[in-house]
Amino acid sequence: MPKQFRSEQTRQALILAAAELFDRHGYGSTSVNDILDHAASSKGAMYFHFAGKEELAHAVVEEQHRLWTAHAGLLARAEGSGLELLLRLSRELAELLLNHVVVRAGVRLVLENAAFRGCASDIHRDWVDHVAGLLERAREQHELRADVRPELLARVFVGAYTGIQVITHTLADGLVPQLGEMWEALLPGVVHPRKLAHFRACARALHCDGFGGIRPL
Repeated sequence: MPKQFRSEQTRQALILAAAELFDRHGYGSTSVNDILDHAASSKGAMYFHFAGKEELAHAVVEEQHRLWTAHAGLLARAEGSGLELLLRLSRELAELLLNHVVVRAGVRLVLENAAFRGCASDIHRDWVDHVAGLLERAREQHELRADVRPELLARVFVGAYTGIQVITHTLADGLVPQLGEMWEALLPGVVHPRKLAHFRACARALHCDGFGGIRPL
């Protein structure tokens, strides 16, 4: 096995171990020794890749950013209805957050520790850009009301989505049902009236947990 490949494996194992512990216990309650034990790694290997716990935590946040924006970018480049793709993005990013420990840990680090919030601005900008692109497509496809501004709506959407992440993290409520409620509130004000019933049905199907057990698409 090439030395460079082994080195990258070690780095990724440290990131994963740190993410699992940050997600479970938080940054302040996780020590370097905890991470080394969990990763079955040595201090030498750790300090070869990272200057310390904070740098390792930044790597977790950066990996979360990479995973999140790669997923968003894939959907943003797909063909089809701009608004349907945005509804899918809403649900699929929620699933990524719920099921991928690095994504979950990265979000927790940003929410709980001001030292990592600089990374959040890059994530926010990338996310707004992807959402604005889908909304611009939806505008061109006459899915939105004529007076809706895609860039402004993208910022509102990202802000609302982020707020729901904070609330569900704090209160341990279901993320997907809360997103369903967000769409119930947003859609009537932004969707062309002739298409509202269609997109409301799409939102309810994709965010089924909030609407009496409707099965997802």
